[in-house]
Amino acid sequence: MQRNLSALPNSDLYLSLKRLVTTALLLLSIVVTTAHATAITDTQAKRFLTRATFGPVKTDIEQLQSVGYEQWIKQQLATPRQQKLLNRTIEIALMAEPNADWFSASGFLGEQSSPVWIYQNSAWWQVSLTAPDQLRQRVAFALSEILVVSTAAEPYLRNRAEGVAAYYDLLLDHAFGNYRDLLSAVTYSPVMGVFLSHHGNRKANPKRGTAPDENYARELMQLFSIGLYQLNPDGSPKLDTRLDANEELIPVYTQQDVMELARVFTGWDMVGNKRYGQRNNEGGNLTVPMEFNEQFHDFGSKTLLGKTIPADLSGKDDVEAALDIIFAQPEVGPFVCQQLIQRLVSSNPSPEYLQRVTKVFNDNGEGVRGDLAAVTKAILLDPEALSTESVKKFKEPILVTTAMLRALYVKPGNDWQTPKGGDMHGVYWFRRLGFGQDPLMAPSVFNYYEPDFQPVGEGFESTQNVAPEAQIIDSQLIIGFSNLVVDLLNRSANPDRFVKKAWHSKAHISLDTQAYIKWLHANKWPADKANAVKALVQLLENDLLTEPLTSAERELLEAYLAKTIYKNEEKEAERIVNDAIRLLVTMPSNWVQH
Repeated sequence: MQRNLSALPNSDLYLSLKRLVTTALLLLSIVVTTAHATAITDTQAKRFLTRATFGPVKTDIEQLQSVGYEQWIKQQLATPRQQKLLNRTIEIALMAEPNADWFSASGFLGEQSSPVWIYQNSAWWQVSLTAPDQLRQRVAFALSEILVVSTAAEPYLRNRAEGVAAYYDLLLDHAFGNYRDLLSAVTYSPVMGVFLSHHGNRKANPKRGTAPDENYARELMQLFSIGLYQLNPDGSPKLDTRLDANEELIPVYTQQDVMELARVFTGWDMVGNKRYGQRNNEGGNLTVPMEFNEQFHDFGSKTLLGKTIPADLSGKDDVEAALDIIFAQPEVGPFVCQQLIQRLVSSNPSPEYLQRVTKVFNDNGEGVRGDLAAVTKAILLDPEALSTESVKKFKEPILVTTAMLRALYVKPGNDWQTPKGGDMHGVYWFRRLGFGQDPLMAPSVFNYYEPDFQPVGEGFESTQNVAPEAQIIDSQLIIGFSNLVVDLLNRSANPDRFVKKAWHSKAHISLDTQAYIKWLHANKWPADKANAVKALVQLLENDLLTEPLTSAERELLEAYLAKTIYKNEEKEAERIVNDAIRLLVTMPSNWVQH
């Protein structure tokens, strides 16, 4: 049995990991730029692919070095999608519960006791880890952290998570499309309608003293499009310079705008619902856009952000007119681009970097505003993004995990049977990772962390720098991640032993570590243990890490691994490889992104 991290509370390695947050914060406060070389080195390729994929692998590194950054992006933009998340979710559900009645007159509809969220989560991991259109997958994940829905924050969506799968497909479909079109698709999504409560929204009833729900109206502006305050193209706030204003920030919308916009989002319900606004497992389709019900819509004129929406428009025309007004605001470009840069490249883009990307958002060179493919290219190819030495952000725990799994050639775990009589074959089974972050399970619409979160730490006190991911990364999260790695490696080494426990597992998958055990033997282990360990660390460092180890880190790791724990040579070889993997992926340098 591998020892978990918490079993070594006084070790130098443990103390090193305990200092991860402080070390990474210090690294984030350092800005060093160097010229970009013409030839793409392995480290530069890994850094770029860390931003643009769910983790660099050998084939992608070689392809990028062969064709260059711009051509690689061009190829990725042209790569078609191969699998819908919804389709895979349904396949896993049918496999897991073959005797359940999964379909109704309104479409796919599981029983209330069915854990559809697990099937959806497993599908997300499979598609994200294995899809060839990695850039699309990576951008969609970034969008999912801006246009947030969550099976954790909305219990109804846990059992109706087929809708969440369809919502993520929507993000994938629009990842290289136009942001204006994406706002429309998100607005009509029944999952967003449920999550932010404009599904089943009703016009005001003066007799009952009721008014339309304002939730989606407010978050659409505050979180999805224009933010709270007027912005310049470089993201800096515009200031009220009138003599009596004291250079205050200028709100971009008012409460009256929220109330007016809420009136627009009335009369929308999921298709096939038995009663307007109802939420249950008896009907309603969460996988297709909502339909309009004129009985509950407010057809009066509205005034939004100083513009008038005329009375008596159709429900859809009312919505589209409102979205046109919002999308026309100059704040959309810098507000959205700032968050995309933060998710992909840097927590603290310079004003010049953001302004360059905003310019592309406002005009892709062909007179089109909101072109996400052009914006993605501008973000990734900007000189500031390609600067080779600066530490730009923390890595999200999910992305540290995906990178490790891809590097170790993750596969489905051995076939197994569910408690519901299903034979599971070829399934990347994921429940929850159990250390603080899972996809599409944020605690609220504000995601796992806020984009302007500033840690209390050295290097941040007198700056405007932020480190959003630091809001959730601490020593306990690193310990949880380390223990997950131990569990996954044990499962991979002893696949038959864990088959009966697969249903309740955090993850039932397999990692390929045999090549590293063979590498140990090829380097004369155990006769020359020191050199074999040194060769193993060098190989794993190359395969698992983007940033090279320091001499001190390498010496500490090699000294620890060279100690003999088990007399059984086979067991000891497995221990060395597994400990090396675990300790490398929990190194502080693996949790920051250049």
